[in-house]
Amino acid sequence: MIRLVVIGMALSLALLGAGPAEAGERSWTARWTDEEITALSDALSEAWTHGLNPSDYPDPSMLREMPYGARRDELARAVWFDYAEDLAFGVVDPRALDSDWTAPIHDVDLLTAYAQAREGQGIYESLEALAPAHPDYQALRSELVRRLTLVEAPILVPPGEALSRGDQGPRVDALRARLAQLGLLAGPVAAGAPFDGRLESAVMRFQTRHNLAADGEAGPSTLSELNAGDARRINQIRANLERWRWLPAELGERHIRVNIADYRLEAWENGVVARTHETMIGQRYSRTPVFSEDMSIIEINPYWLTPSGLGQRWLRTFRTNPAYALSQGYRLVDLDTGARVDPYQADWASRRYRVIQAPGPNNAMGRVKFLFPNVHNVYIHDTPHRELFANAQRDDSSGCVRVEHPEELAIWILSAEGWSAQAVREAFDSGDTRRIRLRHEVPVHILYFTAVSDEMGRVRFIHDVYDRDERLIAALDDPPPFPPEPDASALVEPVDAPGPEAALRE
Repeated sequence: MIRLVVIGMALSLALLGAGPAEAGERSWTARWTDEEITALSDALSEAWTHGLNPSDYPDPSMLREMPYGARRDELARAVWFDYAEDLAFGVVDPRALDSDWTAPIHDVDLLTAYAQAREGQGIYESLEALAPAHPDYQALRSELVRRLTLVEAPILVPPGEALSRGDQGPRVDALRARLAQLGLLAGPVAAGAPFDGRLESAVMRFQTRHNLAADGEAGPSTLSELNAGDARRINQIRANLERWRWLPAELGERHIRVNIADYRLEAWENGVVARTHETMIGQRYSRTPVFSEDMSIIEINPYWLTPSGLGQRWLRTFRTNPAYALSQGYRLVDLDTGARVDPYQADWASRRYRVIQAPGPNNAMGRVKFLFPNVHNVYIHDTPHRELFANAQRDDSSGCVRVEHPEELAIWILSAEGWSAQAVREAFDSGDTRRIRLRHEVPVHILYFTAVSDEMGRVRFIHDVYDRDERLIAALDDPPPFPPEPDASALVEPVDAPGPEAALRE
């Protein structure tokens, strides 16, 4: 449970009889009626539909059987707050699982919610209102109910070597039956029929749906997803319901949402998806973190200030093959003065240098980067290697999010700034660096969901590219201790660096 310090202090006072006046005197002193106890019991009996463990709360029948009086009031009040916290904030503190997690914590005034529950909204209704209202959360919840009540054991494909076109035998029969069970293949086929083009197409559809390499071959990763039973999917749903509880109720009227695991960027406006873009994410050793910040700058035809690690390669190239480095758009800059340096005249023994890449077709940032200052130094940007968007698995970057069709995303963002689509395209085609500070900043949420709903409201399960589900599922069953609150005095407000073009002046 993510407990906010202010709420915890206020709640302690309230339970001691010193609740805030604005919460309403009745909410703390009035006896819980039998109807309210029944409503609380009804809410607890549905905890499992939210992916919560019913054993974490009192038995609903025990609450209903308690005699009217102060002891029942005390327990009912404590149970309401305990369950309310789990619905509103989640059971696990995400920072206990990932020290890089810096998304904003969902903030709800539970004291006011409790007062409203006791003074007219209703006990059951107040608790349901604290759960995320997003359609994806509701779709996951419905799928959880379906899987827990209408269990159909999966047809398992026996372990063995990868299956591909031309193979035949019992394992191919099982593969065909499993895909038919999933609704991806129809029509009768005789036992022993070979792995044909129709079966290959069904395998490819399954792989695409799960963000696996769509090669039509049933290899280890594909077989693992095919053989996933209800127990695994149920846990996957529980993990993703919890991830929704971590998020603020409002992500922004106009915002960008990146699902790392799904390689997908969505631009949202007025509650609907306005645009979608394919993305690339960080490799496993340089994973893209989960966080939220406001986009404040777009840089068209950007320079690339190479970070210390990636820049070392090009520093070595400047020493051994400066002509090649220059041909790729790289420039050598004195680290102390910011002046551009002729690599053939560089004083490698006594001076320090940095590599910057000028705008152009080889620039690692591509034609545009979208900046939202953050402690991770992670941004959204274009790439010169756009052919990689054809891959199903796209964990190829050094941590940033590379986006397909970035010009169209820039048009959508800058439309709120009064830019026409033609003006944006002309800025791209000019070749000049344009650093545009947004008057209407756009919230950007970098998220991680391995179960999402599609356009029809059906749940689609995604390959857990960073292997994050297992730790979260274990934490839901045995929550880790909460980390200490960060020292506010130690937080440093990020500042914008000057444009790199100034450092390249002769």
